[in-house]
Amino acid sequence: MTKHQKQSLLLAVLAVICFIGVGISVGERSALMAGVFFIAAIFIIGFGFMLKSKRRKNGTL
Repeated sequence: MTKHQKQSLLLAVLAVICFIGVGISVGERSALMAGVFFIAAIFIIGFGFMLKSKRRKNGTL
């Protein structure tokens, strides 16, 4: 497994953990925490897409 694959896997796992956090927060009726986890997931996914774009541009993907 290359360095780039490990980074991508880590970002994917973090995004899944954030979505699990959203589900738990909704179950606990905590809208604030659900919002925080949802926004964190959006940022993590966006960061992953940004990295992928840079790697394609550099030819390292």
